[in-house]
Amino acid sequence: MALPQVNASRYTTVIPSTGTEIEFRPFLVKEEKLLMVALESKDNKLIVRTLKDVILACTFDKVNVAKLASFDLEYLFLQLRAKSVGETAKIALKCAECDESMKHNVVLEDIKLNVPKDDKIVMLTDKVGIQFKYPSVNDMDELNLSDIEGLTQEQQLAATETLILISMDQIFDEDEVHAVENYTKDELVDFVGGLNSSQFQKVTEWFADMPALKHTLKWDCKKCEHSNVVELRGLQSFFT
Repeated sequence: MALPQVNASRYTTVIPSTGTEIEFRPFLVKEEKLLMVALESKDNKLIVRTLKDVILACTFDKVNVAKLASFDLEYLFLQLRAKSVGETAKIALKCAECDESMKHNVVLEDIKLNVPKDDKIVMLTDKVGIQFKYPSVNDMDELNLSDIEGLTQEQQLAATETLILISMDQIFDEDEVHAVENYTKDELVDFVGGLNSSQFQKVTEWFADMPALKHTLKWDCKKCEHSNVVELRGLQSFFT
């Protein structure tokens, strides 16, 4: 005789980048243990792999996690965490003035992720522009940009150019739209290489301004009374 089902709760949320509504369940104790081990490891590849596995299981295998944007993955985990463990997370922060460490409660529902509807177009000139698509979790994982500061300037430039290539969707002017999939990698490399410095900067700024899981926390130190302002960004910031 089968044992009774004890985890029947179901909730709904939306995938931020697409607005698609999905159904999910809270994660189980065994899944929570895997998540905590991954987060504590500080190993970005292990964290991403574990998040993908847990989110796939908790969405009943109906979400293509490989194609999620990185901020989709973080947002969905936050929804899972709120319904599975609790609506608040306790984090440790240090005062910028005296280095005193304090615990703070963050209400997870206060953490918002705004995704503008018309933010994927970068105009290079008055007539020529690029329409981008958000790089997927797999794209970001393969590039391993979490350690970009440890790369040489040449390596950083190469990684940035690769990110641009995999994120371009269409190139257009006033007369025609060119689907990137119809062109070879060499042709696209030549196009990106033909940008001037200000045009290239516009493109890199688009990536820097992509939606991200973040929350500004203001607090006064109990020891020295210094007023602190801290921006929490990325999953590890919320669970330290």
